[in-house]
This record gives sequence, structure tokens and C-alpha cells, in this order.
Amino acid sequence: MSENTSDLAAPLYVAWQITNECNLACLHCIEESGPGKAFKDELTTAEAYKVIDELVKAEVPYVSFSGGEPMVRPDFWGMVERITKGGVGLKVETNGHYLTPENCGKFKEFGVKAVQVSIDGGSPASFNKMRVHGRFETALDGIRELRKAGVPVEVNFVPAKFNIKEIGKTVDLAYELGAYSFYTGKIMYTGNAVRTWHITAPDEADYPEYFATLKAKASEYKPKNFRVFYHEMGLLEELRYRLVNPAALFIIIPNGKVKLINALPFICGDLRTDSLQQVWKNFQVAWKSPQVSAFIDRLAEDPSIVSRLHQLEEAV
Repeated sequence: MSENTSDLAAPLYVAWQITNECNLACLHCIEESGPGKAFKDELTTAEAYKVIDELVKAEVPYVSFSGGEPMVRPDFWGMVERITKGGVGLKVETNGHYLTPENCGKFKEFGVKAVQVSIDGGSPASFNKMRVHGRFETALDGIRELRKAGVPVEVNFVPAKFNIKEIGKTVDLAYELGAYSFYTGKIMYTGNAVRTWHITAPDEADYPEYFATLKAKASEYKPKNFRVFYHEMGLLEELRYRLVNPAALFIIIPNGKVKLINALPFICGDLRTDSLQQVWKNFQVAWKSPQVSAFIDRLAEDPSIVSRLHQLEEAV
């Protein structure tokens, strides 16, 4: 999404973390989600519906619900129904542990465009190590139920020291399960990964083989209409690119505040009190803020500063 954001009346895509609560406690979680980790000030149902109505009115074409685990939010299905009936394309990002036949049927009924399931490993040992409290077979069974219901499936993979060699096997598995696309990139030194880096971080020398395998798999599966997407940039490269080319999207966190991008602590508004149009204007200005560029410059010298992503700052 490299469109000039100043030409747009609203973002093209909104990534909405609807809760920080999660049934798992993943080693790499950017959001530091987990059991009992819901924000104390998460949006109420009425407030969430108000945001949905603004997204619909602004004709935002695509929104994703994520978490935490979005499906643990009690009003999850009400939010899904309201946004899809409003004509917004919806993707749901889940760990796959609530994908019962009934729930998968609801995704189909409400016309959800895709469900993304995280499969961090090609074996129970690696998956269960990364996704604490998770079960490999439960996630795979969930994908099977989605496909039975006719719901399009994406698979997401985060590399770690103990699963990076399984990338080829995991891509093959995603295809066999009936997914239509596969997404991956480098693990990010943020959130839980800062504390678990000694366990999770792959050797940098393993990445060339990792991306070579992905390139080969992308070529292998292209004729079969299975897309393998991978992002080779590191975090610093990505942020420097975004300074010059801000994507036409923003991030809503559980309390309604809006971030520029996951990997930065900067907010540009609060949908509890500000209109979507005002937040979108703030977003465009905030990417030009010296405060944001200075943070990214500091990151080159001290990678640990992205470990404080919940210490939010207003970009001015």
C-alpha cells in the first residue's frame, strides 16, 4: 500500500486489536498478550460499535480483528456481524483454538473474507514451545473446520531458533490443509520476544537459507494458486521505509487509541473522543514528526527501545 495517503479520505486498511486478552502466552507476542492481560480500559461494546459505524460510514474497505485472541471477547460475534453487514471486508487473525464447526459456520454466514491462523512450526514440539498453552493439532483441526465451512484461510509463521529449519515443511502443511496463502518474515525484537530472545532469536546466519527456501516454495506453489509471501526487511529497514512511504493503514489498540504502526509507541488519536477523520489527519501529520524520525534513528543505536511499546507517546 504505497498510495499517497494525503489523497485518501480514510485509511484503506485498519488493523484492530480488539482485546489484549488471550488464551495463550506466546514467546514472541508483540502485544504481550496472555491470560489476564486484557487492558483495564478496553472499549465497551457500545464504544466498539461506534467505531465500527465510523469505519462503515468512511467506507474503509478492509479491517482485521486481532488480539490477543479476538475470539475471547464476549461481543466478538456482534462486532463481526455489525462490520460485515456494513459492507466492510473483514479478516480475523486467530490462534485457531476456538475454531469449532459452529464458529466456522458463523464466519461463512457473516461473509468473513479470510481467517488467518498462526502455525509457528511444522511439528507439535516447535509449535507448542512457541505457543505456550497451545496445541498444534487443535490449530490444525481448526483450519480443517474452516475449509469444511468454505472459509478462506491464511497461515502466518514466525521464525524462531527452534522452528526456522521447519519452514519448508510448514509451507507444505499449509497447502495440504487448504490455505490459499502463507505469510512470514523475521521475528521482531518487541513485546515478549525481548524477554525470550535467548530462546527465540534465530542465528542471523540461518536467515539466507530460510528466505531461499521461501523463494523456492513461492515458485513451486505459484502454479497451484497458493501464494507464499515473505518480508526480508529487518525492523529498522521497515521503519525507515515507512517514514518515506507511510502505508494507508493504522492500528487501533484495545482502548481505542490509534498507533502509527505496531513497532512504534506513537499514537495519533483516540477513537473514544476523536472522529475517524480527525485521527486520519493526525496520522498523516504524525509520520512527518521529528519525534518519530528521531526514535527510529535511536533504534539503530539501541534496539532495546522498541521493548517499551506500551509506554505510549503522542506523535506531535
